[in-house]
Amino acid sequence: MHRKLIILVFFACTYISSCRFIEIKVSDKRKSTPQAILLNRHIEVSPTGIARIRKSDFFSSGFRIKENGKLIFIDPLAVNNQDKADYIFITHSHLDHYSIKDIKKLSKPETLIICPKRVAKKLGDCNYKIREVKPGDSFYLENNLKVEAIDAYNLKSALLWLKAHPKSRLDVGYVLNIDSVRIYHTGDTDYIPEMENIRDINLILIPIGGDNLTMNGEDAARLVNQIKPEIALPMHYDIKGRSNVDRFMNLIDKSTEGRVLE
Repeated sequence: MHRKLIILVFFACTYISSCRFIEIKVSDKRKSTPQAILLNRHIEVSPTGIARIRKSDFFSSGFRIKENGKLIFIDPLAVNNQDKADYIFITHSHLDHYSIKDIKKLSKPETLIICPKRVAKKLGDCNYKIREVKPGDSFYLENNLKVEAIDAYNLKSALLWLKAHPKSRLDVGYVLNIDSVRIYHTGDTDYIPEMENIRDINLILIPIGGDNLTMNGEDAARLVNQIKPEIALPMHYDIKGRSNVDRFMNLIDKSTEGRVLE
């Protein structure tokens, strides 16, 4: 029942732009030194860490990617790292993905924020460097950093006929091509047709929380088995809900390495 209440509160905040009563902070379950995945010996991917959202300890969709001297964040949440970002990617405007507090903490004058239209609108008065994206966009930020914006939306309704992430919002996931390494952060989404032809992914960051907000463990495993990444890392789940994590890990093909970070 408590978990459903959290979901309904977040869903309500989709439609109430001034919703500020949800407290998000560092969880006491967060490790002082985050675990990391090393790709191609020089690209380090680590979570921003477990966040405390109301009374839930939540493994969020926030990640930090470090490549030589370059620092990238995706959906940073409750960050306690003081390093400044070169790029901040935001997938959509929900409070557990778009955290203005963390954007302020991580930004320097040169920081570029890549985000969909709804987020860009919220940031419009903040004097940040912004690149607005929509699904289907593809562009280079640097010679060795290509960005592909991927559709991210729900097929299932979360409440009556309403979807938490309708297609019309133009929310996104991102494929980041960094020195020929491809990292796919799906954002909040169901398994949707636009994902079918994504290939050559080294690491997928994929939600498993379910509850008609994102894919559950079974759907996430189905997508992983379709696009066959080298490594699959689950995200966006209450850490008490280990059954979803276990189900996901048991269902992915052995050709993909399943990793769970804390």
